Amino acid sequence: MQPASAPTSAPTSQPAKAPASQPTKASPAATTSADGKTIHRGAAFQLNESMTMDALAAKSADFDGKTVKVTGTITNVCLKKGCWMVLGGKDKTARARVTFKNYAFFVPLDSAGANAIVEGVVELKVMSEAERQHLADDAGKKLADIPKHEMRLMASGVALSR
Repeated sequence: MQPASAPTSAPTSQPAKAPASQPTKASPAATTSADGKTIHRGAAFQLNESMTMDALAAKSADFDGKTVKVTGTITNVCLKKGCWMVLGGKDKTARARVTFKNYAFFVPLDSAGANAIVEGVVELKVMSEAERQHLADDAGKKLADIPKHEMRLMASGVALSR
């Protein structure tokens, strides 16, 4: 049994499975370290060097459309199925909403507070009011709590640890 503070090793929700009559794509790896303290979802990391969320946020325009490997702390998770998370830095303005490539994997619902390494493509996004309302509903927050402009990462792989 894992300590209460560790993220669960199995997702608390999964993408819907295709009926047996339809072909399915191979699932990205979902692994847990031997000590149970680190889980990895999605593809293996390809980049060797990483940057902090603070460094990415400081020069986000330079990285728009590029693949990066970034470290930070998970500040928020979709409470409905773990289909997105917010990765933050030490500065409260250094944050990015992380979604998962091809909707192929999710993070555990109890991931808030975990440290994360994320590899993915940066996108600078202006959100509509309808999109902001959807995100507010998912997070159990008010519309005013969701910014109009945000940095996003389309993650191909994520590693979580406590």
